[in-house]
Amino acid sequence: TMRDVTSVINQYKDLKPVIDTYVFNDGNNRELLSLTGTVPVNFKGTVYNIPICLWLLDTYPYNPPICFVKPTSAMMIKTGKHVDANGKIYLPYLHEWKHPESDLFGLIQVMIVV
Repeated sequence: TMRDVTSVINQYKDLKPVIDTYVFNDGNNRELLSLTGTVPVNFKGTVYNIPICLWLLDTYPYNPPICFVKPTSAMMIKTGKHVDANGKIYLPYLHEWKHPESDLFGLIQVMIVV
């Protein structure tokens, strides 16, 4: 896990590891490691720095992270097949997550092109 996190933060300098409390849908909460910051996304010839948060469960890397777009107050979430109204990210890469082939670096690369 640490090698995976280190590889990502070396490549994407704006992503920072943060320990914080994640609240699950059932109301339970747990201290988890997240990677929080922005990733560059090219949209119609312009690069936008999209704020994201990737929560790593204690079962990571066997289970995928829980991923969100975290808009600033000046941004709106555009819902679609990959992002819901709460900013939760849905991707085939997450749904088909398989250790050891799937990793954070590959996930972020998929996010950038989708």
